[in-house]
Amino acid sequence: MKKNIFIILFIFSVVGVFAGIFLHLKWFDYIFKPFIMISIAGYFFINAHGINKSIFILMTTAFLFSLFGDIFMMLTDKGVNFFLLGLSSFLLAQVIYIYVFLKSVKLEKGKGFLVRNYALLILYIIFGGTIYYLLFPNIDYVLKVAIFVYIIAISSMSAMALNRYKVVRFKSFILVFLGSVLFMISDTIIALNTFYEPIPFDRVYTMSTYISAQYLIMIGILFQFNNKQLKQNQAFA
Repeated sequence: MKKNIFIILFIFSVVGVFAGIFLHLKWFDYIFKPFIMISIAGYFFINAHGINKSIFILMTTAFLFSLFGDIFMMLTDKGVNFFLLGLSSFLLAQVIYIYVFLKSVKLEKGKGFLVRNYALLILYIIFGGTIYYLLFPNIDYVLKVAIFVYIIAISSMSAMALNRYKVVRFKSFILVFLGSVLFMISDTIIALNTFYEPIPFDRVYTMSTYISAQYLIMIGILFQFNNKQLKQNQAFA
């Protein structure tokens, strides 16, 4: 029953957010958007049976900072400080995800995929460098520093998700890795739309990729530690 509550809340919040986008009702965000991370965190909490304690605490903290990020980003029209607060909140969430992914490899007592395939990091450097190059002329000094740090963090987060390949269960790996890639896509669209060139239907793209990213990361981590329990409840997975 508790699981169903968070499933319903998740669906309710997603429908509400996209209804607000298509109906051009900004105030829908204030009502529905915070419940996205609340429902994801709640589902994680209910299903985290037998999960490593430190992983549980770290994931919960990452969800909390993501919630703060969502709230601050809703207020960016009131000033750049809210954008910086939102960016800082998501930065902390990315750093925590990095540690979670590294620890998930350590708990499996395996060597990370990138230890043997470190050349793949060049792809992240090229991607991050290209985005920063496009944004650089259009942002002030403070944002230059903040965005540079954030690009490093989110690229590292996705790289550490890739690092789990052939170490954890494949289903867990692919869910988390896809989530990390979607997170990068979501934030890239936000950055380009805000500081480079307006993107048509940007909110549809950013929210669909962001929501999917958070969900996939959450469910992927659960599958690493709690596969049997999740198989019994496929409604949300």
